[in-house]
Amino acid sequence: MTTITSTEQLRQVVQAAGLAPSVHNTQPWRFLARPDRLELHAEPTRRLQVLDPDGRQLHLSCGAALFHARAAARALGLDVAVELLPDSSTPDHLADLVLTAGAAPSEDDIRLAAAILHRHTFRGTFDDRPLPEALIERLRLDAESESALLHEVSRSEDVLELEVLLSRADAEQEHDEPYRRELAQWVPNGETMPDGIPATALATAAGSSLRQRDFTLSHAAATDGSAPAADHPAVFVLATVDDDPASWLRAGQALAAVVLRAADHGVQAQPLGQVTDVLAYRLRLRAVLGLVSRPQLVLRMGYATSRAATPRRVVDDILGRVAV
Repeated sequence: MTTITSTEQLRQVVQAAGLAPSVHNTQPWRFLARPDRLELHAEPTRRLQVLDPDGRQLHLSCGAALFHARAAARALGLDVAVELLPDSSTPDHLADLVLTAGAAPSEDDIRLAAAILHRHTFRGTFDDRPLPEALIERLRLDAESESALLHEVSRSEDVLELEVLLSRADAEQEHDEPYRRELAQWVPNGETMPDGIPATALATAAGSSLRQRDFTLSHAAATDGSAPAADHPAVFVLATVDDDPASWLRAGQALAAVVLRAADHGVQAQPLGQVTDVLAYRLRLRAVLGLVSRPQLVLRMGYATSRAATPRRVVDDILGRVAV
């Protein structure tokens, strides 16, 4: 099999990969271009040592970047063959992509790749439009196509259980000093940085019953005396059958597939990571929801009314070349 990827195509694929969602916008990936393949590697220096001691969320993030690369390649008319974890002696080598000439992209291929440009993590208040059942079913199918499961949390008793678990997990984290120090490293204080969570993206939905991560650790409240708008988003749990690095990479690809499909329909998402950051809470969430699969991430989703862009590393920072 002969690769035909031009330098410009390769840069477009990697640029699209770099727009993927990642935990705290750490962007913990790098790509190496070889004559016969494009390699995806983790950047261990960008792993959150406190929040992500086993690298699960790093793998989720890199899996999302992998799906973005695949989506961009298909929109360019390239076929993509992927091998996960190709070298057991090098655990940071997460995937190989072989890009070859393929059929012309379909309209769906083009729409999915275009969604990369307007997908964003939304932390504000969603409007009151419910997600159409047809879209929810499509999101489930997209997750399944990536060997993951998407469970909607819709029963009132399940939502209540999730609210309680979120509050407990969030409170525990906020009282953990190492966590607070690590979080502060990824919230720029007036600095211009190519990663992390900028001030423009720190808004939360004050009217949501689902406790969101407070990146400022200040719990700032509205001061004008007005009541917050009620926020009742759709809530989903992304899960996998197994719970190992390959499953985490698949979960990351499923995450990207779901949020890109949603973005194409004007729907944005926000992870509620506190309840899946720690294994004990992941297991508790699995039990209270009666899931057989392993929860990897909780998402609140809805129609967003605004957008706050997050900074990104440039292609030259994440793409290297290896000559033969």
